[in-house]
Amino acid sequence: MDCAVTTDGGAPPAPWYCVRAQPRREALAAAALPTLKGVNVFHPRVHYMRPTRLGIRRNTVSLFPGYLFARFHLDLLKQVTYTQGVARVIRRGLDAVEVPPIVINELFLLTSGGSVNLGTPKFRIGQKIRVIAGIFCGTESTIVRLAPARKRVAILLELLGQTQEVTLGLDHIDILDPDPRHRICW
Repeated sequence: MDCAVTTDGGAPPAPWYCVRAQPRREALAAAALPTLKGVNVFHPRVHYMRPTRLGIRRNTVSLFPGYLFARFHLDLLKQVTYTQGVARVIRRGLDAVEVPPIVINELFLLTSGGSVNLGTPKFRIGQKIRVIAGIFCGTESTIVRLAPARKRVAILLELLGQTQEVTLGLDHIDILDPDPRHRICW
């Protein structure tokens, strides 16, 4: 997607607007809006790897949860507002607020065409985790030792009235802060 191209001949391009999606329906709005003639959509997303009970899985979330950007002329405002998945177009008073093209261009460059890949979370000593598989499932603890070559960490658990060091695989634990924007990745 080239954010600076003109849409029809030599006419100036339509401005960008910020669109508020209905709760958890950003992807639906992003798919439905381009079906309207003269509407372009930019929905930046974050891809990250997350350990689950079934192993490490790729998750995708919106970079701006609940929001996406759409380029259209104001004569399409009513159609855009009533598109499936759209809650409203952001306004200041009665006027729809234009997003400067430079902001969209910078976001497009930063997200490498619409998405950011964060990779697998990096675990570190002292980090709070939750066990998500095995006999200690649901237990929260702190990492005390790393074994990255074996993809394992050691944590401290209270067992039978004593603190014991237990070694677990990375696929058995999850970082307590699930927001990928707060993770440190390698």
